[in-house]
Amino acid sequence: MGFTDNVRQALLDRIGPGKRYPNNKRMADELGVDPSQLNRFLKRERGLNSDSLGHILDRVGVTLTFCDDPSDATREVCFRPPDTGKAGPGAPGPKADDFLAVPLTPPAVAATAGLVPEESVEGWVLVWRHQDSLRFRSNLVAVEILPGELSMAPTLHPGDVALVDRDDRDPRPAGRIMLVREPHERGKATIRRVSTRRLDDDVELIYYSDDSREHPPATYRLGRDFGGDISRAIGGSVVWAWSDMTRK
Repeated sequence: MGFTDNVRQALLDRIGPGKRYPNNKRMADELGVDPSQLNRFLKRERGLNSDSLGHILDRVGVTLTFCDDPSDATREVCFRPPDTGKAGPGAPGPKADDFLAVPLTPPAVAATAGLVPEESVEGWVLVWRHQDSLRFRSNLVAVEILPGELSMAPTLHPGDVALVDRDDRDPRPAGRIMLVREPHERGKATIRRVSTRRLDDDVELIYYSDDSREHPPATYRLGRDFGGDISRAIGGSVVWAWSDMTRK
């Protein structure tokens, strides 16, 4: 099949009872397209122009990757068929299309652009891809707050797991929680809130914690300290977190 046929089949595979879209009309409404236009495309009665096709792919959450681009960190999930002896005859299992497998890595690895080395993956975290804060994100990594790291308490405690979007390095608006690196701490990354301030010839980056008494803010300059490359300062934004309540 060609690209258009692949897109058509992928959309059809997501329509039906128990799937992402219960029917064609619901899909059209959520994608923001004319129902008759979508129906004719799915029935192979007409094609779509590049703008319409691009709009649909954007809303579904498809990203374009060229062969020489680095791969996203997440992987597709494959579930085994349910154990009908335990779950009951015909019991439905989870749908792999609804989940992403996110690599759990050390903070310093997570903050580095490019592929996550296999030897650096400490485990995998399963996430529901339709959660509002995760939709349309794919380059995700998970990091665990290290023992003794109390700078972000009470928001984050040691043992908590934070989900980081490595494609989102924009510190605006001020106060976003992000995975950051310091210019003189090679091989180390921490989670801090970030704010910026425009200077005459540079941009000031301010890293600050939720426990500012014990962990005072640190101030750097994007051009002077990071060569003007935001990816050297910020590894990504924290978009979700899990807390281990037994450790609080």
